[in-house]
Amino acid sequence: MKIIHVEDYFDPMAGYQINELVRAGSKIGDEVYIITSNCMKPFHKDVDIKIDKKYEKELGIKIIRLSAKLIISTRVIMKDLYKVIDSINPDLVYFHGIGDFKDLQLWKNKKDYKIVRDCHMSWVASQNKFRKMYYKLFKIFFAKKINNTSKYDKVFALGVEEYEYLKAIGINEDKLDFLYHGYNDDIIFFDEQKRNEIRAKYCYHKDDIIISYIGKMDNIKMPDKIFDILDKFDKKYIECKKIKLLFIGPQDKEYMKIFNKRKERVLNKVEVTIESSKSFSELKNYFSASDICIFPKQCTLSSIHAQICGCSVIMEKYSSNIERVIEEKNLYSIDKIDEATKILTDIIDKSEFDKKRNLNMISELKNREYKNQIKKLRNI
Repeated sequence: MKIIHVEDYFDPMAGYQINELVRAGSKIGDEVYIITSNCMKPFHKDVDIKIDKKYEKELGIKIIRLSAKLIISTRVIMKDLYKVIDSINPDLVYFHGIGDFKDLQLWKNKKDYKIVRDCHMSWVASQNKFRKMYYKLFKIFFAKKINNTSKYDKVFALGVEEYEYLKAIGINEDKLDFLYHGYNDDIIFFDEQKRNEIRAKYCYHKDDIIISYIGKMDNIKMPDKIFDILDKFDKKYIECKKIKLLFIGPQDKEYMKIFNKRKERVLNKVEVTIESSKSFSELKNYFSASDICIFPKQCTLSSIHAQICGCSVIMEKYSSNIERVIEEKNLYSIDKIDEATKILTDIIDKSEFDKKRNLNMISELKNREYKNQIKKLRNI
């Protein structure tokens, strides 16, 4: 089967849904293509052709990068997109995201190939002041086309909030289905050997408690909020519990000025290690080495990966996080740092970061494994 994934921005080193669906599809013998733009700004890096080629060779797929003719906000028009798609003659095209320039195809003739879309948008990310006007316009100009034609076979929601969002912009339930955020158990799993190696690399001791943030370091995710959480701890408590902080991820240069300034406040109490981004295949090593992961703002797929590797996870209390986090008691009210500090204290004092205990809980996330989800996509 020929499957094309179309995504405005694509990073081969990341572990997003598209990366894992491509991996799962290629393993069962599909001919898989990724068509994307030549822009990598959201990942705080530039295109590296060597990395693209390595990814292609590893998975046996093809990455096609097209020039960005126009970028408005984060939405991209790619040069010759449909010409390239037609030249491949695919069976199915998966346009990732919704509510962008790719929806203009609804006004064109129906294609011979199947088309599906998905939605990554949750209420936490939908904060534009013009959103209500946007919902009305989408209902009038696009949702009717989606509902009353077969131009889109399915629109997938990656979670409950995304499902609610799709209904809010006017898409009928019979067009909707779930294709959950998840993980690939060939890539994400607890690795005790790598845990020991990584902890030795940073000179962490066996009984140190490693609190990590693994993800984008920017003004949206705001990992510096972890300093606010730790700042409420007494120095003696941190020393007694042997707490260390580890940050790993791509770094926005302007944001890091703020981050490093705020870091100074806690350096007299806790050891802080900061590393640049790692390839996705390496991340399970760092999740395995960690005991607790804190993602202080919004939501992230990394919360699932962290739990699969046995970490306790602390996040804000959004619907998207409630459905992803096994221990709902570890979610705190939005922007309530005092609550986050109390949750962290409880986890540490009750030793709820114990790897064996947490690894026994991950059966609750099994339905999110991507090899199960690719079957639903191929059945279309």
